[in-house]
Amino acid sequence: MEKGYEIIFITPENRRHNNKRVCELITDMAKQRGIARMTKRVDREGLGAGGHLHSAHFFELADQPVEIMFVVDTATGDQLIEDVKQAGIHVFCIRKEVEYGELG
Repeated sequence: MEKGYEIIFITPENRRHNNKRVCELITDMAKQRGIARMTKRVDREGLGAGGHLHSAHFFELADQPVEIMFVVDTATGDQLIEDVKQAGIHVFCIRKEVEYGELG
């Protein structure tokens, strides 16, 4: 098993930065770093830092919370987070140490 980070970025589906969806921007940054694996989770609802409830509504799915998760080595994880910071993208981020690898 290898040691590294699980990095999760959480953002509403409709959040944009420079006219591009934040989800797409972060995924593109990861690809540029050579990160091939990514998991995208769509959540039912989430409460933001300001107390605003983000959720999917019957007529509007755009405010639905999305999680973009990567498991990477520490250097690549640090670089990806720095890329997002340098771009000025407003997004919530979780980084935790993990052991990972393919089995079988």
